[in-house]
Amino acid sequence: MLSSIKGVYLISDSLTGKLYVGSAYGEDGIWGRWSQYVSTNGHRNNKTLKELISENENYRSNFKFSILMLLPKTITPDEAIKKENLFKEKLGSNSFGLNNKN
Repeated sequence: MLSSIKGVYLISDSLTGKLYVGSAYGEDGIWGRWSQYVSTNGHRNNKTLKELISENENYRSNFKFSILMLLPKTITPDEAIKKENLFKEKLGSNSFGLNNKN
């Protein structure tokens, strides 16, 4: 079911409370995006997540995944990224969280 859903998602670090906001708007939806985290040991090449896991391979078990917003199937990548950026701003995940500053 998650492979047919596009959306904005949240990864919470249950140890620190820091947040990472991302969006899934590709063909495989949220399932495809989250599968990329699994296949990369939990980081999906995000610099900050990668650093945490390189210091402690089991750190990924602190990550909790949730969906913040479902997006229409017809949404464009630009529109999805705008929604993602709105959540990053509201939740402060660029300044105080796990998103890399742009």
